[in-house]
Order: sequence, then structure tokens, then C-alpha cells
Amino acid sequence: MTCVIQITGGKDVGKTALAERIIARLKERGYTVVAVKLSHHDPEPPTKDTHRLRKAGADKVVFYNGEVYVVYKRGLECAELDADFIIVEGLRGEKVGYKIHVGPDPPGDADAVVPTPDAPVEIKCVEADPCAVLSALRRHPPPRTRWGVAPPH
Repeated sequence: MTCVIQITGGKDVGKTALAERIIARLKERGYTVVAVKLSHHDPEPPTKDTHRLRKAGADKVVFYNGEVYVVYKRGLECAELDADFIIVEGLRGEKVGYKIHVGPDPPGDADAVVPTPDAPVEIKCVEADPCAVLSALRRHPPPRTRWGVAPPH
């Protein structure tokens, strides 16, 4: 099993900043970490070549800049989420792990609520099957672009 930590909160409250802090702490302790970011935005501007290749129908587009690989693909297998910890940013309406909410109006199923991303927070392991996390992600509605077209899954 994998430990899953979920971070929720409103727009611009510091969810990513909190995720960065947690990931850095886990990496200092030697854990492997997969970060999952849910967004309603397309991951790249439509003028970029990777976007154009993906929209043309490529099943997988690999981008490499000499330092980092980015893989855009139409599917994901459970094994690709295999790590000691999965940090999920989003999915406010579901509970997939130890749920930390940043800012006001926490959901009723939040395990911890912090006012700001720099507030002290305890990291707790809630074990979950990576396939269950992937299933929750797949239930998330696809984004709508500003042109009114949903990108393919």
C-alpha cells in the first residue's frame, strides 16, 4: 500500500506551497513521492508543439529539455502511481487519503485544517491502493478550454 495525503482549499490559498513543504520533508526522510495536481486548465498553451502533437492524436508525447522529461499520454496505469507517498492536490469532493484543508470553509471530511500553507501540520499516513486514487482521478470531470472544447482523456 501507499500513503496518500490530499490537500484541498480554495483558489490561491497556498495548496501548492503546502504540497511543496510536505514533499520536501518526505524526500529528506528518503521516501519516494508522486505528486498529482488536478486542474481545470490545459497543461500547455495551444501554441506549443507538444500541445499540437497531442491534439493531432498522438497516444503519447514525450518532451525533453535536457534536464526533465514530460510525458503527455492518454492513459495511466496504477503502477505509475507506485510510491511511498502520493500527494494529491485537489478532489475536494472526495476523500482519497489524509485530507488537509488550507484556508476557510473546510469540507466535513477534512482530517486537518490549516489557516495558511506555512502553518505547522502533521503528516499522517493513510494507506490507499494507488488504483483507488487513479479511479478517483478518473471521476474528475475533464477540463473545458476557453474555446469550449474538452481535451481527450
